[in-house]
Amino acid sequence: MKSLLRALLPLTLLFSTGLPAAMYKWVDENGQTHYSQYPPPDREYEALTPPPPPASDAGQAQQELEQLLQRQDEQRQAREQAEQEAAAAEQQAEQRQKACAAARHNLRILTTTGRARITGPDGVARYLPEEERQAKIADAQQQIEEYCD
Repeated sequence: MKSLLRALLPLTLLFSTGLPAAMYKWVDENGQTHYSQYPPPDREYEALTPPPPPASDAGQAQQELEQLLQRQDEQRQAREQAEQEAAAAEQQAEQRQKACAAARHNLRILTTTGRARITGPDGVARYLPEEERQAKIADAQQQIEEYCD
């Protein structure tokens, strides 16, 4: 892409010289001065020559183009980074919301049921002793404080 722009830049500078339009100045019968691209048919007029266009430096134009391309690239990278950060923040918020819902669910089960029964890693179900149930309730409350807004 950059090589294409570098190749087209000298061509655009070559063809962008522009043809100067003829300008005419005349005074009407009321003494007002008029400027136009067309001479009046029935009056004396003065042909004005426009000033020459400023000289263009191909090296400077190339440098400006490269700076513009660099700024665009930096802006694109910044935009992509901001999008990635926003996606990560959204994913983190979703995970926090899921953790909050799980902690509230655990607390509700631990506080509304009588004796809680859990399945251990060996697949055997057992009842929670009261002190372990209280510890799990405290843990669920701490998780709610941490994950819920």
